[in-house]
Formats: sequence, structure tokens, C-alpha cells
Amino acid sequence: MGIFYEKAFPVAKTALKRASFEGFTEAGTEIKGFLRASGGQNCEFSGGRLSAGMGFSEYLTEGGVNPLIDDPDDPPRAFALLPYTDGDGTRKKALMYVSELGVSYIYNSVRNAFDFTMHVFDDIPAMVPVYGEDGTAKLAFCSADGIWLYDKATKMTKIYAERASTLACAFYERLFFVERPFCVRYCAPLAHTVWTDSADEGGHVEFPSEEGEIVGLEAMNEAVYVFRERGIVRLDARGAAREFSAQAVPYGGGKILEGSIGACGEKIFFLAEDGAYAFDGKTSRRIAEASPLSLPTGRQVCEHAAYNGKYFLRYTAENGEKKLWILDAASERGYFSAPFVGALSETENAMLCLVGGKICAADSAGKLPAGEEYVFETASDFGIRGRKLWKTLILKGAGGCVAEVGNGYETKRREMTFVGGEARAEILLKGERFAVTLRLQKGSQLSGMETEFVVYG
Repeated sequence: MGIFYEKAFPVAKTALKRASFEGFTEAGTEIKGFLRASGGQNCEFSGGRLSAGMGFSEYLTEGGVNPLIDDPDDPPRAFALLPYTDGDGTRKKALMYVSELGVSYIYNSVRNAFDFTMHVFDDIPAMVPVYGEDGTAKLAFCSADGIWLYDKATKMTKIYAERASTLACAFYERLFFVERPFCVRYCAPLAHTVWTDSADEGGHVEFPSEEGEIVGLEAMNEAVYVFRERGIVRLDARGAAREFSAQAVPYGGGKILEGSIGACGEKIFFLAEDGAYAFDGKTSRRIAEASPLSLPTGRQVCEHAAYNGKYFLRYTAENGEKKLWILDAASERGYFSAPFVGALSETENAMLCLVGGKICAADSAGKLPAGEEYVFETASDFGIRGRKLWKTLILKGAGGCVAEVGNGYETKRREMTFVGGEARAEILLKGERFAVTLRLQKGSQLSGMETEFVVYG
């Protein structure tokens, strides 16, 4: 009688491995121990935390209504709020805008509609707040066809008849503008009609051509900064005109893009052909590379605004795609938001814009339009090579979140519920590399992420 022995088969060895991330970072930024995004939008990165970003709310007039735009075929391109004192002494703000066709309007609260200001500009002018000798607030409309001054009493008055530009700023009671391509012109203090060259009053500064055309003016702290295509100049313009001085500031980056230059907090941010920069008045530092930003080319493809420590930049990429980039000035960390936002306008402690045909304001407590979400996307093997079973996902934070994990063939969707600052879910998905999408609810914040994998030896 034969004796038979059961054949022993080798048992696959397995091991439980973990990958932990103590924070999140945007695409193009590598921070050790942080999970880097490969895509997504509307999610803010600050201090390693991932949170729902800026929202928008309908702008309401002092009468509590959202003004209707009279001509939807000619939408606003720039907004401004003009402070004024009503007949009874009440301080108010008048809403103004310039349309795509260069038509200027002011809101009429009696009619609940916009009135034509009797002027059409050749372009989209810069609207710069200035003050008269009596303290009256005015708006200077700086355009290619000259400069106009508007106030509630005298309406629109032309104060500079020659060709000007849309590059302008106010500083120490003077209005400055760029006279293309290499000249900055300024008026006398509080005298916006006096432009004649003088030792004490108006005048101009010519710049050499070597660093290219002037592409922006920005006042910050105690100086006006003149941005050239390939350089930056500090213009000390306090006191009498005879005391003005100009000094080049070291800059070694790429060509600076017009329309992107904006002050926020104690810094000036701008785009160049090799990425985004932060400038503190002395030095420029590149804070984001060109590749993740998909930068534009050409002139006047950017618009910007600043509000509540955030720098907003909208531009058209080289491939024609509209982008809205929102940067936190303190952390210098940025993210992409929904590109539906247009007519970015920094005015009177607000950032007004156009969203879905309505006049809106940037609002940290506001919402995104229907169909938009707070989304973080990444794809990784999480530093663990080979085929593995994703066993468990652990998120640190608070609020609400939906996690989607895919292996290229199948996607698992899990609603994450936080208890004591932690949410856990079984994934049970095999693969070598995984795509992860995190969809945050408004007000949610994630501070870290852990994964557990069963690895086959």
C-alpha cells in the first residue's frame, strides 16, 4: 500500500506598510513629508493644511439689492466704489463700472439701474482713487485717450488731453501714469490738472530702453516701483519733484508680464515668463515655477486684485485656457480656483468681480457656483513599489470629505466622517499606483493623511 504525502505550496509573504503625510502642498511645490497635488481647484494650502478656498457672495448695495447689469451683451470689465457724502451728511459708496466696450456707468439707487456717465473709452481704463484739496474722493480714469476725473458733483472732466495709458497709481497726493514706452509722468500734489514739468509740481522721468518697456506701476510703503519687462526701479517720489530719485533694484528673472503686478500686504506679486515672483521692495524671489502655472504670452492677458491678504490673478494661458490663481500673501502658497470669475477689481476694502452674470464680492464665507467643488487630486505609489492592496485610508482634520481612490480600472468612493479629528475608511483596492481625489465640504480642513497597504513579497 503506497503512502501519499500532500504537496506543500509556498505561501506568499505579505507585509503591512504605512505611508504617512503630515501636510498637503500644491502642484509644483515639493515639501518633504507633504502630499503633493497633481491637480484640482478651489482648495487652499496654508501651513500644510488643506482647506476649502475662497468663495463669492452677491454684492449688495446700501439698499440691500444686487444691481442688475443693463446690457448682458456688454458685461463689466472693471468695478470701482467711489466714496461720497450724501446731502444729509451720510457717508456712502457709489458703484461704478467700465464695460467690455469701454462704456462707463454709475449705479442709480433711485432707478435701481446704471446710468451712462457720458463717456466711452478707447480701452479698459485703470480707475485710481485720488482726493482733491478739500478731501473729496474722486476716481481718475487713466486710458489711452487721456485721463479723466470723476466725482459726484462735477461728473466726468478731462484732466490730461494727451495719450496716456492704463498703467497708473496714486502716491503722496500725486497721480502717476506710464507714457509708453519708457516714461513715467506725474501731476502736482492735489492738483490733478497740473502736469507741466516743474521743480516742485508736475514732471516726468525718462527711463533707458535697455530693460524693455514699462509694464507696471505699483506704490508700496514709501516708494513707487516701476516694473520694466526685464527690470525693476525704485522711484522715491516723496516731497518736491526736484528731490525725486530713481534706483534700480536687482532682478534676474524672466520677462515680466503686464497686468500681473499687484501689491498685497507688504509685498508685490507678479508673473514672469519663468514663474511667479514675490517682491519685498529689495529683492525678488520666485515662489512658483512656470510649468504648473501654464503661463500666458503677450501683453494685457492678465488681470489682478488684492483683498484680505489674498492676491487674485486671472489670465489666459498660451493654450487659450482661462485660469484664476489665488495666492495667500503671508504663506506665499497659491491654488487654482474656478476660472468663471471675471472683471477682478480691488476697490474700497473689497474685491468685486463678475460671476455668472452677477456682480459679486470675494468672501471667505461665500460659496462656489453650482457645479463647482473644492477638489484635491494626486496620483502616486506612495513610496511603496510593486503591486499592493490598499487596505485603509486615514484622514486627519475636521468637517466633511468624500474620498475617491482608483487603480485605473476601478474606483472606490468613501464618505469620510471625522470623529475626534480623524476619519477612517476601508479601501480594499489592488494596484501599483493610485489616483486619489478628495472632495471637501465648505469649511472643512485636512491636516494629514495616512495609508495602510498589504504588500506582497
